[in-house]
Amino acid sequence: MSAVPTHVYVMTHAADQAGKVGVAAFNSTRIQQHRRDGWALYRALLLPSQEAARQVEGAVLRRLKADGRAGYVTSARMRQGGYSETVSLDQVPRGELWDLVVSAAKDIAAEEDRSRVVVFLARAGEYGLFVGKDRPAGASRSSPESEASELLASWGWSVYAANTTGADAETALRSLREWAARTAVPDIKAPLIENLDGLEGAQLALRHAYRLPDPADEAFKEVRMALGVRLEQVSYA
Repeated sequence: MSAVPTHVYVMTHAADQAGKVGVAAFNSTRIQQHRRDGWALYRALLLPSQEAARQVEGAVLRRLKADGRAGYVTSARMRQGGYSETVSLDQVPRGELWDLVVSAAKDIAAEEDRSRVVVFLARAGEYGLFVGKDRPAGASRSSPESEASELLASWGWSVYAANTTGADAETALRSLREWAARTAVPDIKAPLIENLDGLEGAQLALRHAYRLPDPADEAFKEVRMALGVRLEQVSYA
């Protein structure tokens, strides 16, 4: 899953006494477009993805619209678009507008941190593969460790994991199911659970179990690529 770093910016227009909040991908010319129309960049915050930047921008605009302070510049005045994201600097000074951006970014980051989970692959022997999603169990929310994967590691299985958000974890698991469907690999979780003692405590975390097709090493590489998240091997020794 690729992500394009994206700025949330605050710009001002001296002649119109206007401020503006907006987003611009790292490689876009959006800020330059505004500059050509007399806007000056005040500050910009670079976030890891366009989605994150849009969330911050949306939170700020909802606050401004609720207060009736958005849409100061007319659409006719802004040929390049973005008039609904403008404010009067008399009502919202540029420093206050920037503070709203920073505050929204902190709130969204905190919410995302609370939603973080661990996606794990546990390879058993040559062909067995368990896949799941669990809460982080390490010293921090960014830890790639989890109780379910630690249990599987205690059986001698090789565990690979990634700490990610709940939404991205579900996207990864959906991509894996699509890979399994294309490859005609059946999910054998149900019969395996019946024959593995001690797995009951991890059943909620375990989502799928597959018997990797031959050649297993190549299939395992495909599984890791299909997930679309960066996995690292986790040791519980």
